[in-house]
Amino acid sequence: MISEKIAVIDDDPRVIKSLKMALTEYEIIDFTDSKKAVVFFQKLRDINLILLDVMMPGIDGISALEEIKKTNKDTAVIIMTAYSSQDIAVQALVNHADDFIEKPFNMDILKDKIRGFLRQRFYFNKNVADREYKVERIKSFIQRNYNEVTLDIIAEEMCLSSKYVSRMFKEQTGMSYRDFYIEAKMEAAKQMLKNTAFNVDEISYQLGYQNPESFMRIFKSKMRLTPSQYREKYS
Repeated sequence: MISEKIAVIDDDPRVIKSLKMALTEYEIIDFTDSKKAVVFFQKLRDINLILLDVMMPGIDGISALEEIKKTNKDTAVIIMTAYSSQDIAVQALVNHADDFIEKPFNMDILKDKIRGFLRQRFYFNKNVADREYKVERIKSFIQRNYNEVTLDIIAEEMCLSSKYVSRMFKEQTGMSYRDFYIEAKMEAAKQMLKNTAFNVDEISYQLGYQNPESFMRIFKSKMRLTPSQYREKYS
């Protein structure tokens, strides 16, 4: 998936399991030991949001929050707690938590909070290296999912508008999303022609084309060879 990496820190494996099942659109890394999580986040990590339980053995959630924020001040942290307490909420905010949600939480509300923080990060982060990293993830995602990915799918997963993603991609790569998408398909086609026994119809289907004629026309315009000629020359 292209979507952001988020971390879940909770000593209850059932909570982690339920969050993984509910948040399938995200790449999740989990910890049941808050001390290990703190050590993990002492190094720079490409994780943009953390769900952190407040009641944990060893290092409690508030202490873990304080330590994590020392080296990850731009990472959003949502504190989770089963104990309704205004004092805990205030303490979490004082220690730079970004939000607070009580267990058992409404999953739709939690998803909205997560999407809101990630969207905010994308719109307001002006760091060039960050944009380059995002575009590299888009490119990798396209190369792995060339038969079914669309710009709208990518934009939705990244909590951004399609226009924003398109513009960011063009600014960072010098080519349009559509051109890169076609190039990725053609590269996949070349590999299948050289290394598999799929016929042209099967390759067309694998690439997501509605009919072989469309695939053959685009392939010939790019390679100056028909798929059959390419296979004969390079396989």
